[in-house]
Amino acid sequence: MTAWSMLRLSEYFSAITRAGDEPSATRIAVQRATEATDAELGAVVCGDVLAASVGLGRSPDAALFAGVRSGAETWSFPGLGDAFLTVHALDGDYDERLIVARAGEPFTPEERQMLQGMAKVLGLALRGLRTIAAEQQLRLEREREAEARLVLLEALERRERLLETLLRVQRAASQGTPLGELLDSITLEARMLLDDGVAALVLDDAGDTAKLTVASASGGTASGREAVLNAARRAMDAGEPVSAGMLAAAPVYIGDRLAGAFVIAGHGGDVRESERRDVLAAFSEQASLALTGAHTQAAVHAAHHDPLTRLPNRALFLQRVERVLAANGDAALLYLDLDLFKQVNDTLGHTAGDELLRGVADRIQASVRDTDMAARFGGDEFAVLLEPIAGEKEAWEIAQRVIGAIGEPFEIAGRSVLTRASVGIAYSSPGRTAEGLLEEADLAMYRAKKTMPGTCREFDPRMRTELLRPAC
Repeated sequence: MTAWSMLRLSEYFSAITRAGDEPSATRIAVQRATEATDAELGAVVCGDVLAASVGLGRSPDAALFAGVRSGAETWSFPGLGDAFLTVHALDGDYDERLIVARAGEPFTPEERQMLQGMAKVLGLALRGLRTIAAEQQLRLEREREAEARLVLLEALERRERLLETLLRVQRAASQGTPLGELLDSITLEARMLLDDGVAALVLDDAGDTAKLTVASASGGTASGREAVLNAARRAMDAGEPVSAGMLAAAPVYIGDRLAGAFVIAGHGGDVRESERRDVLAAFSEQASLALTGAHTQAAVHAAHHDPLTRLPNRALFLQRVERVLAANGDAALLYLDLDLFKQVNDTLGHTAGDELLRGVADRIQASVRDTDMAARFGGDEFAVLLEPIAGEKEAWEIAQRVIGAIGEPFEIAGRSVLTRASVGIAYSSPGRTAEGLLEEADLAMYRAKKTMPGTCREFDPRMRTELLRPAC
């Protein structure tokens, strides 16, 4: 899940926790769910009652949602027409459910995962509010049941602790806590809610349930590691929470893909079975959200970065250049091509060539400013966007600094290796495009490479007619 959605979910937890009654909690939940997904319509349906809605006017009819259950992907609504649909239970069945509809495009797996987490937390909040209402009624009608009221109050305190814990975990996620630390926090917080219990996250890294691994665990291993793994396998095979004696487990997901299971063990002191189920449901959701968020961020990074040097790739670089040009910013583009790189590859092999490219990338980044963007286009070609730039002199000085850094010897495979960079410079101006600016810098680089390798040239319009760009 993206950092943005994590932050919104954290705000949502806080908002419904502060709600004073059931109507307020459901109204806030629907508003936040529709806002977070840019949806036109949302509702919380409890049985045959429409508890809260957005996008249906002042007096909507609950019959509009008759028959809407999990699995339905589209539905038709008055004033909206056919829309994409997502339905999430607030508890174990679909008698109480959060329904969100959006026209135009289906919901992504990450959005469905976020909405599922919203629904589960709303269910916990509603049960807590209903417990309060029941306790207040008992106080008025049955004074002799003081002990029963005390049990209810203790249960409410535990539910409040659970909501506070969920909020704390979500804040850590929204602040960019590393995945390993976040998963350890999830298992630790779950164990603390269980008092003397055990909490473990089991993952299927190898795509084989016979080779599950314990990614994070908190508490003793009284039930044994193998028993924890077996409980995880049962939950994964069933696709739903399972329990057996002291152990209970629930599946965890990365988007829509089954990734493992969250396992709790131990009676948890005075923790009732219903509260153990709440802890299991809530923290399996938290583990799924954390894993999905990390997977999404890694996929986005991989799609926009060079796998060898970790620098931005051509597509991401040109996006940044287009934004700068659209804002009429003062910028310069450096296009770099290494000299003698083929000799290194032919003499020392491709492994040494890759090490040289990584070293060049490091020296380029060390030579430019924090505001600049360096990128690798493939082969031995690199580019740098200098932005903002105070003038041609500053761009020239940075280019010379890059050339000087790359010209220093590299220690590779126990040998001193020399290379150099030929650099072309092009400057932003009104009406330029990213591809056009890149072409001008490329022409200037070719002039430098042709006339004096290892030097820098600035683009001159006459280069278009004087030079023919060579084939790679």
